[in-house]
Amino acid sequence: MEIDESPQDRPVSPFTLRSIYVRNSSIRTDDHFDPLVPGQQLKAIFRTGEGRVDCREVTFVENDQEGIFRSCAFTTRFEFAYVRRTEGDEPVSDEDIEKAIAAQITVDITVDYLISLQTFPDGDALSQWAHGPVIFHAWPYWREYCHATMLRMNLPVTMIPLLQVPTTEEVAREKSAAQN
Repeated sequence: MEIDESPQDRPVSPFTLRSIYVRNSSIRTDDHFDPLVPGQQLKAIFRTGEGRVDCREVTFVENDQEGIFRSCAFTTRFEFAYVRRTEGDEPVSDEDIEKAIAAQITVDITVDYLISLQTFPDGDALSQWAHGPVIFHAWPYWREYCHATMLRMNLPVTMIPLLQVPTTEEVAREKSAAQN
């Protein structure tokens, strides 16, 4: 016998992963960069930008029953760039990096969760979730997207590193350093 449950009757934890998808993306190659020239001195730069969260409540009707579901969609920007290395000085400021970019891949990845709480979590809880599980869930999608896009752009392939989860001691040191 099959039980027909509506979405509000299904048991869910406070944050239940609903979907992961690309919200926006862009690629660019500098007009003066030829990816087919071998031996070019390039430096890989990875950046993760600040994200945003959009929490919403949707009313739906299913089998003549009205229900409500709540969800929060966290969108994070991931960037990869190859910058030209020059003799001596390496670009360090954002302005220097921007001038030295040979190729760039940018993608906004959204990780969407159902929320089982009666009210939405507060800003601190959402921020903690955005900097922890959201990155953890989005990272494999970012790695695959960047790798496949590098191949399509005919760029040398640099593997995006595996996500490093800090130890409890590292987190404590960072908190202590931030407080001082």
